[in-house]
Parts: sequence; structure tokens; C-alpha cells
Amino acid sequence: MARVDGRSRVIRSRATNPLKLWSPRRPGTDAWIYSTTFGGGLVSGDRVQLDLDIEPDATAVLTTQASTKVYRSLRSRPCSQQLTARLGSAATLVITPDPLVCFRGAIYEQFNRIHLADDSSLVHIDWLTSGRSACGECWKFARLATRLEVIRDRQMLLLDSLTLDPRDGALDGPLRMGDYHCLATVVILGPPLENAAATIREDVDDSNPDSGCLEAASPLAEGTIWRILGPTTEAVGTRLRQRLAFLADHLDETPWNRKW
Repeated sequence: MARVDGRSRVIRSRATNPLKLWSPRRPGTDAWIYSTTFGGGLVSGDRVQLDLDIEPDATAVLTTQASTKVYRSLRSRPCSQQLTARLGSAATLVITPDPLVCFRGAIYEQFNRIHLADDSSLVHIDWLTSGRSACGECWKFARLATRLEVIRDRQMLLLDSLTLDPRDGALDGPLRMGDYHCLATVVILGPPLENAAATIREDVDDSNPDSGCLEAASPLAEGTIWRILGPTTEAVGTRLRQRLAFLADHLDETPWNRKW
């Protein structure tokens, strides 16, 4: 991805089954990439690996068409997704997928590694639901493990890992997820986003606990890590749209303008 004639453009793209990448033209000067899979989800044994290079001054939005479904794993074979992104000077990457939906018995692994230049910026959203609640599947997947590494100038800025495994105790138990059905983690990093990150921390500190969502925001070097636990996907989605409305100033529109 590069800056060409004042616009960020995808200059080279290649994908093989089960991954499919779309890069439609959108209003504004930023490049949008939609990642999806044939069949609308991941099946046992699928391994998706995405490499993304963003050249200086370019802005990329990596998103999905809809929620990523993770189907039941057969013979304990997991499916996985891995992203490696490298950002040049003054580049921006905004990762805003729809939430992950793991079916009963699913095993899912995710590993994202982001390399930042000294003055590049990152907004990284990772969120998941309890599953197909309408089918009675609430936190019934077999295992989920995610890991995010953010590196700047060969130094680790952030390492964030999550493992949800019912062998450690029922996921819907009162000491684990309980009655909550959606979990989101948002990372905001980079000098141009420091003020927005600080505002989110202040808003979370002042938030009303009666809203139904539990929130926590912690400072990072040049940014914030913000977590939300909500009773429904809709409640968490509303909170994301509210607190991340500042993205419209950087992208000409928010990633949700044409979705929800």
C-alpha cells in the first residue's frame, strides 16, 4: 500500500483460498481493505496468514464484511488467523473487524504482530461474542487464544494475550464471563492519536456503571488500551462507535457509517 497522487492506494494484492481481499473505492483519500473467507467463516484446519506493508504517509483501514464465524473444530484441529503489518513513517493503520462468533466446539487461534515506525499510528479493535446465543450456544466454544504484539524500533510497546478455555472453569460461570456476551479490546497508539487516547481514558473514568457495560482504560506509551465487557454485542458496538467517533476526523468517515 502506498500514497499515490494524494491518495492511499492498494498497489499490489494477492490472496489464495480461503482468504479473499476486496479493495473498493471509497470517499476520501484512504485505502479500505475488506478481508473475508469463502463460505463466510473458518473451518477446522484453516490457516489464514495476511502480510500488509504500508508505505510512508499512507492510511489503511482493514475491516470485514460481517462477523467472522468460526465453525466447530473436527478432531481437535484448530483454525487460525495471523496478521503481520509493517508501517512506514507517518503511516496509519486502522483495524476494525466485525466481532468474532465462535460456534460450539470451535478452536480458534489468532496472532497479530504490528511493526510501527517512529511516527506511525495504530487503532486496533479485537472483539468477540459469546457465540450463537439464539441457538443456546453461549461461551460453548472449545478454546480461543489471541495474541497482539506491537513493536516500534525493535522494542516491544505492547504484548497482550487472551486465552479462554473451559478447562480452566466454565466460561459462563459467575467468576468468568457470567451474563456478559461480548468482549472488546481496543488499542490506540501513535503521536497523532495521543489526545484522542487521553480523552477515552477520561471518558471511561467518568462513565456511568449503570450503562450495563464494564470498561477499563489504561495508559500506554503514546496511547491507551481500552477493554469493554457488555451484556450484548449491540451495547458494546454502541460504545465503540461513541468513543471512536474521532476516527471520522482521520478517515473522512467512521468504519461503521456504511454498516450499522
